[in-house]
Amino acid sequence: MPGKKLTDQLIYQMTDEQRLALQELAEIAAKELILAEEITELTENVRKSHQELGFKTSDSPKSLFEDPEIEVLISSKARFKIENVREQIKRALKKAIDAGLGDLEIVQRQAKIYGVPLDLSS
Repeated sequence: MPGKKLTDQLIYQMTDEQRLALQELAEIAAKELILAEEITELTENVRKSHQELGFKTSDSPKSLFEDPEIEVLISSKARFKIENVREQIKRALKKAIDAGLGDLEIVQRQAKIYGVPLDLSS
């Protein structure tokens, strides 16, 4: 069954519990966006530095900076944090569904992405 689009009018009609569930989801989504931007910035900086300094990643590196996995290593802290944020998103989606927001398109899409069942009673 198709869901409802999230609109300002719909938000005004929600209960306080529903608005709080959406607010929590929005705050966590903002954290995820910031971390994704941090990962992108870190990897772009590594690539730019490699290019500017003439370094190339190598299968037989002579330094840590030349290692082919340096981008993953440098961004590992942010990658770990983003996984924690994704777990928070799952919990926030469950709260939103418990609050009666499982009929919203955004909740339905995100529940599918994060593997959260829309019917939490099962």
